Amino acid sequence: MITQSFKARPSRLPQPRVYVLPTRFGAAFVAVSLLTLVGCINYLLSLGYALTFLLLSVWVVCAVHASRALTGAAVSVTPPERAFAGHPLTLGLALSGPGLDTQPLGVRAGPVMTWLEGQAGSAAGPLTLPPLERGPQRLGSLRLEGHDPLGLWHSTLYPQTDQEGMPLPAEVLVCPAPEEHAPPPPLATQTGLAAATRRTAGDEEVHGLREYRPGDAPRRIAWKQAARRGTLLTRTYDAPQAAALALDWPLTAPAGDAEARLSRLCAWVLEAERRGCEFSLLLPGARLERASGDAQVRRALELLARHERPFPPPLPRRRWPRLSGRSA
Repeated sequence: MITQSFKARPSRLPQPRVYVLPTRFGAAFVAVSLLTLVGCINYLLSLGYALTFLLLSVWVVCAVHASRALTGAAVSVTPPERAFAGHPLTLGLALSGPGLDTQPLGVRAGPVMTWLEGQAGSAAGPLTLPPLERGPQRLGSLRLEGHDPLGLWHSTLYPQTDQEGMPLPAEVLVCPAPEEHAPPPPLATQTGLAAATRRTAGDEEVHGLREYRPGDAPRRIAWKQAARRGTLLTRTYDAPQAAALALDWPLTAPAGDAEARLSRLCAWVLEAERRGCEFSLLLPGARLERASGDAQVRRALELLARHERPFPPPLPRRRWPRLSGRSA
């Protein structure tokens, strides 16, 4: 019995199509060329034929250049770490492709367009989108655009993956805009001796002594103890640890409507992050226990952004040519 072993081939995503269309200038160019051809036929101009076919050849060759401008082009999108409602959304773009060596390539997201000029086949730059509403928001399909050196043809590419083959980000989470001049966040109720004696590094009271380290300020050196022991010693200081905050929904009633209350809570969360203290968050139907750190701030901002905001439906993708549910 003869057996054959087949190696599993890695699955590859289909390459996106490059659509090439003439620009307005390109359409006028070919129209003039055809009119010239009609005049040559009527008046039997042999040199006019040569000029007409030369113009049409340039028109066709430029179409090839326009299609090659986006061949092998790839883009990577980096969403902002934090996005707030009412503020422009800036995406980080990294574009690569052989077409960047000869001409700039454009990246369009909705109505916003930016052109990137690169060196050695790569380019990077920002793409600023208009302000978005609070909650999870869908990002429209990105579109890469190129053209030939004469501007007769316009090529379009709709990338599905980034430079590493990963899907492009499809959504961005928009947090409520932090309230300006918000009142101080409320303190959490602390009971017991341990809550009153918690200390952390600071500059208020002397905590102890340690060996001198290069770079310590001379005013912190304990000269008397150093003279007795014969080695340099540095004083260490501490201070009472920052009190925990209780960011509760009922406490934001004076702010006004729901969006204003969320804005105040967002300002309080950012203030807690600036202080580096623990905080808890209470929302209708959601609660975040007391903690601190980047993970706590990230979870709190996510709860504020998604509060009573369902996940948006997928955006309709517009492609050319438009196919009404049937394959060509």
